[in-house]
Amino acid sequence: MKTFFLLPLLSLFSLHSFAQQGISYSGGTSTKMDYAFLSLKNDNDMGVKGSKYLSDNFIRATISDFEEKVFAVRYDIFNDQMEFQGGNNQIYIMNKEEKTRKITFLDSNDTYSIFDYKSDEGSTRSGYFTALSASGNFKLLKKNKVIFIEEKASATGYDPPKPAMYKKTKDRYYISIGDAPAVLVDTNKKRFVTLFKGQEKDALSFIKKNKIKLSNDADLIKFVNYLNSK
Repeated sequence: MKTFFLLPLLSLFSLHSFAQQGISYSGGTSTKMDYAFLSLKNDNDMGVKGSKYLSDNFIRATISDFEEKVFAVRYDIFNDQMEFQGGNNQIYIMNKEEKTRKITFLDSNDTYSIFDYKSDEGSTRSGYFTALSASGNFKLLKKNKVIFIEEKASATGYDPPKPAMYKKTKDRYYISIGDAPAVLVDTNKKRFVTLFKGQEKDALSFIKKNKIKLSNDADLIKFVNYLNSK
């Protein structure tokens, strides 16, 4: 899969080499945002079933750096990158160095922001999240998830092979404490409360008393709001 080589390859490119490309939006073309984008190599997913995108189509979105302009954007969940169509109809990705940038898809009104987080491997990465509760010392974040399933050959010669596919899975929840990278919410209550040093007993008591489900938006927001109120 070419996907796995995309991000290391991108780091070799210079932003300067794309300074004249321009960005397409509903009001015309801009070159003022080019410093924040990198060129995207074509990623050939021919024969792969499913979709790695939030939406396969480029849809209307605003970018916080540029008020009153509308861009054509789509979110590649699998590679965790935002793609946009440039003024020359080429596809580009936004780099993640602009940590204050927010992308809002106008049809759904969903806003994605960039946060540092701990990956499943334990490394710190930057990625796109929707913030369910973004004020206070404790922030609740939600992240879309798509996995890649390798092609599976026929086991007997009579049953058909299974093609490679992208599969959307359940959204994942993360907690950000202060300026530390966000960490995945563990659905085991006793392990989860160990995140809150010095508040473990209080946190566990609140969860049990209020029957908080650690896989539910509203319950987690209620819990985080409680922690922020103390």
